[in-house]
Amino acid sequence: MLFLYIYNMKYWVLIVCMLFCFAKKQYAQNLVPNPSFETYTTCPNNYGQINKAVGWNYVQAAQSAEYYNSCATGTQISVPRNFFNSNYQLPRTGNAYAGLQTLRPYDNLRGNICTQLSTPLIVNNYYLAKFYAVSVQGYKIVSNNLALNFSNTLSYTVAPNTTLNLPMHIYKYGNPVLNDTLNWTEIIGIYKANGTEQFIIIGNFRDSLNTKVDTIDINGFAWATYYMIDDVSVEPICTPFWSYRDTTVAIGDSVLIGPAITGLNINWYDATGTFITNAPGIYVKPNSPTFYAATEDFCGSTITYTINVGVNSVGLVTLSGVEAPSILPNPTNNLLTISSQNDFNKIELLSITGQILLSESVRAKSHQLQLQNFAEGIYFVKVFYGNGLNITKKLILNN
Repeated sequence: MLFLYIYNMKYWVLIVCMLFCFAKKQYAQNLVPNPSFETYTTCPNNYGQINKAVGWNYVQAAQSAEYYNSCATGTQISVPRNFFNSNYQLPRTGNAYAGLQTLRPYDNLRGNICTQLSTPLIVNNYYLAKFYAVSVQGYKIVSNNLALNFSNTLSYTVAPNTTLNLPMHIYKYGNPVLNDTLNWTEIIGIYKANGTEQFIIIGNFRDSLNTKVDTIDINGFAWATYYMIDDVSVEPICTPFWSYRDTTVAIGDSVLIGPAITGLNINWYDATGTFITNAPGIYVKPNSPTFYAATEDFCGSTITYTINVGVNSVGLVTLSGVEAPSILPNPTNNLLTISSQNDFNKIELLSITGQILLSESVRAKSHQLQLQNFAEGIYFVKVFYGNGLNITKKLILNN
């Protein structure tokens, strides 16, 4: 009887484990087909072929979008080298990514990418949506407003080169200008479904007058903004993964507190209980140590968190002792100039795996590295200061 009891217990434990694993798998299910653009019908051989990535296309009202894949060896749409050879960008994962022009101010020419979700969204359910973007190298300008829209249709009667005016459901908190040409920027948000959504569209859904633009390369070849897109996901969620952390700020400075994830419903209060605003995160600038309360309403639960903010009377630059150095030009093809407000005493060039490839001792505020003997690719430059601090910056080398 004891043997039978143990056997039955093992049987039920096995069933519970299987159900747990199944539930965990269901929770992590990505509703976006071909999220990293790896699967294709045929290898792309020209611009405007996002439809060769299985499941992806563009809304016909817009300019077409591009599909970049390493299978397109030696072409302008290959990976990592592409775009008139001015851009060198590794995928975030896999061997491919999409690309779209989000703004050309003088004629509003722009693109978008879209796909149908594997299942429609369920009414009142919460979903975590995110994608990654990086600006191409060689364009003159960068912009904000890169967003994801949930839709129940892809039929829009909008003339070409006209803004596809849709809600920005998912965008980077604060909607900043996305100016990083080296690193993939995560764009993430929470969305509560109305139950009709079955498509997603990624693009700029605001007109030129309502899009903020910054110039990053006056010698670039185009007055336009263009972004590569990778790793798109939409997953059901009901368990918070974010946290509320205590922090310290230098007196006179402000600091962002809260998860800072678009779509979250959070009410903020100061130490006296006075309501401040409803937002995923807030910037605070206290003159003395204090705390803030955040009341979060998510997935049927309301929880209040307390965030302590300390105040340091010494500025951040004084605390660290140095300001971050600049490395220019970046990308470069042979000569790199490292400049800093403070003297540094050593510079190292590291491979993407952390191997030291070059080390030069120097005491100066500016120094040049000769890099013509190194292969093109991604490297890291590590700058050492006399107070023991070192700062590492990413470098792209183009031959």
